[in-house]
Amino acid sequence: MTRSVLIVSPNAAVAAAIEQSFAADPDIRIAREATTLARMNGHAAEAASRFDMILFETRPEVASDVEAIRTMAANRTPGTRLVALADADITLSEVRLLTEAGADEVLPLAGDGSRSRASRDRHAEPAAAPDRHGRIIAVVQARGGIGSTTVAVNLADQLVQGAGLARKAARPKVALVDLDLQFGSVGTLLNLEEQDTLHQLALDGTVPDGHFLAQSMPVLDSGLAVLAAPAKFAPLESLRSDQVAAILDNLRAAHDYVVVDLPRAFVSWIEPVVERTDELMVVTDLSVASVRHCRRLIDFFTQDNPALPVELVVNHRRKPLMTSSLQREVAKALERPLKHWLPHDARAADAAGGRGEPLSRAAPRSSLGRAMTRLASSTRTSLSVAAPSTQN
Repeated sequence: MTRSVLIVSPNAAVAAAIEQSFAADPDIRIAREATTLARMNGHAAEAASRFDMILFETRPEVASDVEAIRTMAANRTPGTRLVALADADITLSEVRLLTEAGADEVLPLAGDGSRSRASRDRHAEPAAAPDRHGRIIAVVQARGGIGSTTVAVNLADQLVQGAGLARKAARPKVALVDLDLQFGSVGTLLNLEEQDTLHQLALDGTVPDGHFLAQSMPVLDSGLAVLAAPAKFAPLESLRSDQVAAILDNLRAAHDYVVVDLPRAFVSWIEPVVERTDELMVVTDLSVASVRHCRRLIDFFTQDNPALPVELVVNHRRKPLMTSSLQREVAKALERPLKHWLPHDARAADAAGGRGEPLSRAAPRSSLGRAMTRLASSTRTSLSVAAPSTQN
């Protein structure tokens, strides 16, 4: 008699290992769902009525997973077995939680390589977190079209390339997050396939963990991990504060730097970003409108954290040899020096944009490419001094 088995796991290695264990039995029909239990939504209940056994990778601390188990248990046909696959160090209380939700059995995932790298890293990181707690750099724009996304992309790229480090020094781990849900263009500038991770989070309300993020974020050849804005249009308010907080907390636990490209609008979930930001980078020009909005941005981000380092980046302007009276007035109005200048270099910008590559690949020797290297090097230096508390 043929029996049907469904394997639910976003990790191809885990699914393949389980499938291999059934290979000797010709009467077993295997199906796979390369996703998490929570993201199956209504399909979980349907699957419980169609398969004889469902093996699913789960984490008992994820409430949406536990709720999905309850849903499957309530809708399964008599005889359907639900087998939870959890990390080997699962506690007794967590096993009890899964069985009470409806799992018939809880099996530990082997620690012999069948687990994904992301899953291994999730357990390795907490012990190291006190010594390498990632820095969060929020990039905002003083006006639309000023080029803040270009700055965010190339800053993250230069950080992961090791700008400011000795040639043989270990390269840092860097993540880039585009939280401009409506008009974000990080994915376009890096020529990435369309991502709907943030859109899916907004739809199902899942609070992501490190494992989910590691599975969802493509990693470029340089080592840069990217969470792009969704390809589908999503209202800015569609994310919740706890979801954004979880994204940032998990990423900074696994990376040395997290660069966040923010929308121009103020939304409810901006609070966890403000609370976690180690450095605010405001991209502006010297027009009156930009300076006024820049002042509002600084006041907003520093009202609860007056000591927050704020770096001003003047885009499309080469650093002057002599400081003009206008520049002195702007610096005085913003109470900060105009420290960083990025020259207008249309040729380099067009080359990078046309190829979907960062400046380090498309135009590394251009004036704009060299200026981005200096910005990243300065950022690395200032953060290592300005936010020592995150290393405690």
